[in-house]
Amino acid sequence: MGGNGIPAHGEAEAVAAGRVHVGMPDVLGRARSRFAGRSVAVVGAGHSATGTLLALAELADAEPGTTVHWILRVPSPARAYGGGAADALPARGAIGTRVKALVDAGRITVHTGFLVREVTEQGLVSADGRSVAAQVIVNATGARPDHTLASELRLDLDPILGSTRALAPLIDPNHHSCGTVPPHGVDELSHPEPGFFVVGAKSYGRAPTFLLATGYEQVRSVVAALAGDWQAARQVQLTLPETGVCSSVVGDGDDAGAGGCCGPAAVDDAGRSGVTTAHGGLSSLPLVAVGAGEASGGSCCG
Repeated sequence: MGGNGIPAHGEAEAVAAGRVHVGMPDVLGRARSRFAGRSVAVVGAGHSATGTLLALAELADAEPGTTVHWILRVPSPARAYGGGAADALPARGAIGTRVKALVDAGRITVHTGFLVREVTEQGLVSADGRSVAAQVIVNATGARPDHTLASELRLDLDPILGSTRALAPLIDPNHHSCGTVPPHGVDELSHPEPGFFVVGAKSYGRAPTFLLATGYEQVRSVVAALAGDWQAARQVQLTLPETGVCSSVVGDGDDAGAGGCCGPAAVDDAGRSGVTTAHGGLSSLPLVAVGAGEASGGSCCG
């Protein structure tokens, strides 16, 4: 949670004390009593953060005394608002639109340029000495896979992203986001360890550009390979939605589509596009894979 990408002073102690929650806690369900009537700070700019902010705003309507703070390292929340109606995934676009409305209405207090230096019993302290009072903190600053489970297997991991080395250049958030990630399957997901694959959000390592449609095609390709149908496994096809949400000044009056990094949907080398459906009869095959989890953070698309 620290502003320099490492734990802030006092963060480990706050986690142990149950004051810091990682990811997207169930603030309207199982964890409700931990947040109701308290001052809550959410740290992060991705969809984990914005989704939690929406839930906390709903909680504040029902539980008097619940206050919500949004902690951002960047100088403006505009990028986190996304593209609104310009997003080809309407539900995703609505997240940013709703959060912006809550901020504009004063129901969420935004603290920008806030590099967390310390977690205290009173809340958060920034590198420049600012403080935010918070009884509970949500750390939504990003996710990465934990490869401990596979530490005895032969893995070939990109040293920066933590994905397979072959997949990394295809998903690097410095160059790709949303619809510009090309279709990929068993070849890009393979490790030196025979029969071991990581699919789903965690296949992306630290890259925050994952969409469910990508995961479905990953699984179809890997399962086809396990069944011995290598032609189907390597015929990866996928159409990802165009978004036009990648301008860093969306919401500040600029054209959301101008200069965006989210280009048109990718096609394979043969010019094919469209989502390939799973081949029948393969779903019962055993699959050695790790797939659950979330990635969030610094890309333009969340």
